[in-house]
Amino acid sequence: MEDERIYFRELEESDANRLFEIYSNAEAMKFRETEPMKTIDDAYKMLTRDKEMRQTSYEFRFAIIEKKSDILIGTIMYQPVGDKAIIGYSIDEKFWNNGYGSSVVKIMINELISKKFNLLEAWVKKGNFASCKVLEKNLFQSISQTIYPNLNLYQYRIFNS
Repeated sequence: MEDERIYFRELEESDANRLFEIYSNAEAMKFRETEPMKTIDDAYKMLTRDKEMRQTSYEFRFAIIEKKSDILIGTIMYQPVGDKAIIGYSIDEKFWNNGYGSSVVKIMINELISKKFNLLEAWVKKGNFASCKVLEKNLFQSISQTIYPNLNLYQYRIFNS
């Protein structure tokens, strides 16, 4: 899974320091439902959880790597739920406003279409206007919902033949 600027790969133990750097940033984490990481041990726990979720096919998370620097700039994941996949992504604040979000979502859409999912969903914390814009640019539509009042729901419908 890649384009001209980025590629995805499985997370590795050697990613712990970068994960901690990304996920301990309080400013960036205000757009996530989870608290910022407090210690490097939190990054190792994330890696352990990632392996467990992958083994049970509950969730598949990937490192997002910038090709020119070979640096981990964020993560993207999807959870398969029948013929639907729920996606989520986080990008290091240092890499915001460079089009990486749109690239990441576009790559994931193509991957999930190839896996024959019929519906993609993304939940976005209210106030995360940049992420809403990324999803809309990639043809997701905002869907009215009352289940989670602090989140916006976006859907992308796939019509497989």
